[in-house]
Amino acid sequence: MEMISFNIDSGYLEGVVRGYRSSLLQAHHYQSLTQCETLDDFKMQLSATDYGNFLANEPSPISTSTIAEKATRKLVAEFEYLRTSATQPLSKFLDYMT
Repeated sequence: MEMISFNIDSGYLEGVVRGYRSSLLQAHHYQSLTQCETLDDFKMQLSATDYGNFLANEPSPISTSTIAEKATRKLVAEFEYLRTSATQPLSKFLDYMT
């Protein structure tokens, strides 16, 4: 009986998490990233994936610390979105994680 109301509380967030999962880099993405000789090549290869937008406005030459900072910001923003959209008991669990 509880499966009838599952989507009321958790359906939207499950869809969001499934979207996040589908945007993860695949093995062929990693293969092309390992063949990059410069960080600008890395940025160009990454722009073909779902992660390309977070480095789009960064001027060249790009540094590794900028890539790490922007990737961390993207991860934190996605987590904060999940945390603010969640209902109990998931929201409480996500609050404990932070």
